[in-house]
Amino acid sequence: MKLEGERFRLSIPVGDALAFAMGWSDLRYAEPSDGMRRVVGALAVDALEEDEQWREAAIARHCLEQKWPGVFTF
Repeated sequence: MKLEGERFRLSIPVGDALAFAMGWSDLRYAEPSDGMRRVVGALAVDALEEDEQWREAAIARHCLEQKWPGVFTF
């Protein structure tokens, strides 16, 4: 699978994405993996930063760092 040059965007509301990343919601997946939750969390933070919602992005990043230590320190 070649992903060079591929770009990914969040296609669900940021609030739903953050709830999924934190484990508060399963978004109707039977058994979502931790990796899937982390990717969706990263996409949610990216979406907030893209919209220049810096404070909300910082809060989301902090919450995700608490849930997934060492993963969101970018």
